[in-house]
Amino acid sequence: MSSIAEELPSFVLGETYQRWPDLNIPFGGGRQGGISDSAQAPVTFLFTGDSGERYGYEDRFDDEGTFFFSGEGQKGDMKFVRGNMAVRDHSARGKALHLFRTIGKGKGQKYLGEFVYHGHDWIRSPDVDGVERNAIIFRLVPVARLEQLELAPADDPVKHLTLQESRNRAIAASKADGSQNSKEGGRTVYERSRAVRDYVLLRAAGKCELCDQPAPFHRSGGAPYLEPHHTTRVSDGGPDHPQFVAALCPACHREVHYGEHARVKNLTLTEKLRVIEPAGPG
Repeated sequence: MSSIAEELPSFVLGETYQRWPDLNIPFGGGRQGGISDSAQAPVTFLFTGDSGERYGYEDRFDDEGTFFFSGEGQKGDMKFVRGNMAVRDHSARGKALHLFRTIGKGKGQKYLGEFVYHGHDWIRSPDVDGVERNAIIFRLVPVARLEQLELAPADDPVKHLTLQESRNRAIAASKADGSQNSKEGGRTVYERSRAVRDYVLLRAAGKCELCDQPAPFHRSGGAPYLEPHHTTRVSDGGPDHPQFVAALCPACHREVHYGEHARVKNLTLTEKLRVIEPAGPG
């Protein structure tokens, strides 16, 4: 097991970090630019600030907590290559998105939390030379908004699916990029999270996938109570693919987050998922 796998990114909301050494040394990624995709760790760092205003856009939150984040590319039309592709495809690639705000030259980066891509829009804006071009604006949802969804009861129609049908549904949902239009894209992240959650709970068949013990109790509707856990990040919520999500009893779920041996437990779970849920198509 690689040492990099042991260094899963974990940050404190509101704390300030320096790109070098706090982020780049332990986790890799570029030292400049607004999108820093690590080749070493399951993470893509995003950095927002005021520099985009000269290009006619401003990264921002809306009233529901969605963050609108500009893609990269200074000249000509933006394209889905390098960093832009890393953001769009982070879930399927098993990468978590960590967002930071630059608070001033030499003052570091304030941590804003973990986010999940749920679509993008195209706008017209000037490039660095003042030439109008097509620019990408990503829509990112905070992980916290997905946690309640994942703990909600499974939808009734799921009860009628076979395990393979549910897996196919989950993998298909995890590959959706949410880019068709704003309305559809806004639903994609929730549908994806729900589909993966439903499949993982069905796969577990009422037993915790870490301790192998039966669920400690049943919901009011009779379903065993287990909680989704994402092994590639400290908090729940993504990336949404069955390879990275396990169904845990509440005790194991708390332990892999906060226990004395949390890292070891999470690595053990990661290895188990590689056997339970091999990579590849459904």
